[in-house]
Amino acid sequence: MRVLNDGYGDEPQPLDIVVTRHDVLDEASFRSTGVLELYEQLFPAIERDSPDDIVRWLLSDDVGEPRHFSVGGQEMSYRLDSRCFILRAAGRAIGLGFFTYDHASDLIFCNHVGIAKAWRGGGLARAFYREMVAMLDALFPRNIGVVLEVEPYDRDRLDAIIADLERTGRRQLVADEQDAVRRLLRVSWYDKLDYSVFCDVHTMRPLVCRSPSLDPSCRDPSLPSSDWAGGEDNYWLMWQARTGAPRTELRAGQLWHKAATAIYVEILAKSLVDDDPNGRRDYWDYATALVAQTMQQTMMTDVRLARCLGDEDSALLSRWRRLAIDLPI
Repeated sequence: MRVLNDGYGDEPQPLDIVVTRHDVLDEASFRSTGVLELYEQLFPAIERDSPDDIVRWLLSDDVGEPRHFSVGGQEMSYRLDSRCFILRAAGRAIGLGFFTYDHASDLIFCNHVGIAKAWRGGGLARAFYREMVAMLDALFPRNIGVVLEVEPYDRDRLDAIIADLERTGRRQLVADEQDAVRRLLRVSWYDKLDYSVFCDVHTMRPLVCRSPSLDPSCRDPSLPSSDWAGGEDNYWLMWQARTGAPRTELRAGQLWHKAATAIYVEILAKSLVDDDPNGRRDYWDYATALVAQTMQQTMMTDVRLARCLGDEDSALLSRWRRLAIDLPI
């Protein structure tokens, strides 16, 4: 358990951070923190995993031990360690961070981070995040940094939305407008945490990574694989090198390949297929082919790590902030 400085929220009170398989050792203790209820409040259903799956990953499957399975006669293995960091006030969850360390790549994947709405502000989210990273560095001293996905945003769409708000003075945004703005706000938050994004050096636009479908239908071998494409999504990958880590010899292009493979093959595809290797052989072929296609498309790209927000993005963000519309991310 690690204590976070007091003074956040309306009523200053002790805040602490507990970690699965260190402070929280079993399912009953994990559920009693209220972290699963907080998870449900913070993230829409389409972004959430099953609570039972989360419990299994955190407490029994992704515990740092090698796991082996066979797909079509080909032997597979992977080794993951997933941890949930729970920020508590008076023993109840008010923040969470779900991270997975991939031993094959020495990368940490940030699955989810969130703070209860009533506790946002005052720098608590940033302080919580930095405490988690420090704890991850202690848990996994070989790690070289953290990688995560963010949803791409459309500058032209954002410009049109903000211009309409400026012109009309309206304060309410419809759902798709909220989603468009939140994408920029999320990237801005990680930019403040000193994350970089993988870009094409010639256009300085972020590289797009196509994620295989994680829809529950892909777990049912009786359903057609032709439906899986509808569950695919595009993401930008963001990167934060570990502070003080030995300088990596990997170039940005190599790191891009390593990060995409870690997220979509080592962590997501292997975990899903391991549950039913025989029934999900088609899914394995589909997921690995999609990742290979992304790598093929960017093979000749000169990749560079760059700050997430350019001048145009910062200008959009400034205009949005001047509107003073409360839109939690």
